[in-house]
Amino acid sequence: MSTAILERREATAGPAAGDPRRAMLALARFESLRLLRHPVTVIGVLLFIAPWLYGWISGRANRYPVLQEADWSNQFLALLTLGGAALVATNLAALRAYRHRTTAQYDVLVLPASWRTGAFLLSVVPFAAVVAVLVGVRVGGLALLPGAAGRINPYELAAYPAVVLLLGAVGVLLARLVRMTIVAPLVLLALVVATFAGVLAPFPGARQLKWLLPISVDEPPMPLPVDLMTRPAGRHLAYVVGLVVVVAVAALAVAGARGRRLLGTAAVGLAVAVLAGSVQLLPVSGPVKAARAAAVEQPATMQTCRRIEQVTYCAFDDFAPWIGAWDTVVRGVLRAVPEQEARRPLAVRQRVSIDDRPVIGGQVSGPEDRAAIGEQWRRIDAAAGTPNAVTVGTQWGDAQAEVELAGLVAYEVVARKGPGVDGTVCGARGVLTGWLAGQATPKAAAGLRELDANSSGGVTFFDPSFSVGMWVPDREMAVARALLQRPAAEVAEVVRRSWAELSAAETPAERVGEIFGVPVPPLPPVQERTVCTA
Repeated sequence: MSTAILERREATAGPAAGDPRRAMLALARFESLRLLRHPVTVIGVLLFIAPWLYGWISGRANRYPVLQEADWSNQFLALLTLGGAALVATNLAALRAYRHRTTAQYDVLVLPASWRTGAFLLSVVPFAAVVAVLVGVRVGGLALLPGAAGRINPYELAAYPAVVLLLGAVGVLLARLVRMTIVAPLVLLALVVATFAGVLAPFPGARQLKWLLPISVDEPPMPLPVDLMTRPAGRHLAYVVGLVVVVAVAALAVAGARGRRLLGTAAVGLAVAVLAGSVQLLPVSGPVKAARAAAVEQPATMQTCRRIEQVTYCAFDDFAPWIGAWDTVVRGVLRAVPEQEARRPLAVRQRVSIDDRPVIGGQVSGPEDRAAIGEQWRRIDAAAGTPNAVTVGTQWGDAQAEVELAGLVAYEVVARKGPGVDGTVCGARGVLTGWLAGQATPKAAAGLRELDANSSGGVTFFDPSFSVGMWVPDREMAVARALLQRPAAEVAEVVRRSWAELSAAETPAERVGEIFGVPVPPLPPVQERTVCTA
């Protein structure tokens, strides 16, 4: 009978003595559940998904995402919320025995300290898997939208769970080095500050050095086609994976683990981290530089053009799904102008700004630079067979983007001056441009109200990435706002009848007031008047 009791005890007992691997895995499962249910983890997940859920529930989510930007643009938020949760929660778990003053009792267990450390390290894996699912669902949902542009880089998506694994391992290592719970939050704060400060660091080489951090917010001045992207996503992922191995081995070593296998693993992890970390700092390759230059100087060679009635739209292939949305805005402007004007050929060309092209790109310093850009755009359009094309950028889906395109199309229809328009539009042309832009679509109207509310002295119509555009002063915008309060069809009828007078450069704003019977603000003092240049 006693033999039977012993057999039952052996059958119901936990891991067999001398088999720490099974005990470690059992502890890892237990700790992984505690990690997933930890308040810090739950808060981190909620903070990560909150902006996404709010956008979808409120209807403010962008229906025209650029996938090659969406796949990495939330990595900083993930570092702060998900990575921070892994760092703090695993640190607290690994310090639990010390915090509860039960460290001595652990010495009587069959599981040595190094194996318990291994269990804490493994407990982060399920949380990383949850993060991978969250990111996959979010970006996958964006990819399914009809207006999605570009394509997803899987290396960028894999960086999210990799960062969680890294910071979780750092939390365990810190617990083995310092028995103070305040250290992990301080390390997280320092990491966040270093990552964010890397964006603003003005010293040379900062752009490459940012890639030595777990994530990099190396942001181009505007979304670019996939073939022009320069983020070393694959090499950086390998670098982070190497760091995960190095930090995990360090935690095991501090806990007392020894052996050739551990030493070999550390050597492999260190070699991967050093090699991948060095390779990711290499400058942009020549072919990519040439492609970026061609995108600026010869965009027609990389674009697909589509003609809808009399309007030709030319877009980089990644952004071709947006042509229908652009056409909606253009039709909104054209429906309010005389038929003979609406039937005239019109072109819309997408352009990009590259930060290492200072004159052609976003670092424009004066009128001469802006004039040079306009002249170059005119040469490009003439050579491509689409003269005087209106410029559109690579951001779409919000009210500001719609009203910027509507304003540029409106001015082209009114003045027929071609791309690169730069300066102040006064008089009847300014009023007509503001009204045509504001009545184009409901979202353009909202964008005009937003621009008007946030501007001082007037409203600008251009993509800020190019630093080239036109500006309508407050006086003309006051008349345009008064017209926008009236039924659009009623105003459009008068606009068509008086088109020649309203579109003439010499017609003053007072004449618009006389035609429509709306008040026109008085001219400001001479010293405060703007110079009309467009």
